[in-house]
Amino acid sequence: MILNKPGLKHKPVSNQVECHPYFTQPKLLEYCRQNDIVIVGYSPLGTSRDASWVNLTCPPLLEDEVLVAIGKKYNKTTAQVALRFNVQRGVVVIPKSFSPQRIKDNFQIFDFSLTEEEMKAIEGLNKNVRFVELLMWSDHPEYPFHDDY
Repeated sequence: MILNKPGLKHKPVSNQVECHPYFTQPKLLEYCRQNDIVIVGYSPLGTSRDASWVNLTCPPLLEDEVLVAIGKKYNKTTAQVALRFNVQRGVVVIPKSFSPQRIKDNFQIFDFSLTEEEMKAIEGLNKNVRFVELLMWSDHPEYPFHDDY
């Protein structure tokens, strides 16, 4: 566990991990909440689908029918719904974009809230699947993805 590492002198205040509707990290999120550690979610919108480092067997997150339907209800994009989902769970999101319009769109998530039913529906999308597996380092003794968290 993160707090049981030998030589740890300072408790972390944040933990940056992959976090999106297909990989919701419920156990880690609860553990971090209990220990006052903020989750910072990278790849909150999935990935660019680059076969050189991404698991392409994962379906494209932003095409998910649940996210599409919720987006239509609020006149929002699936990306905005996915971001709002994590923000509403207390996860800090760091979406990557090079497009000025998409960067602006990513900020337009504070004028609506998801209902409890919508949150549960999105939580139900969890497949415990990482888009970013970093398999090139899987034989390293510090490779983190062998652990349950």
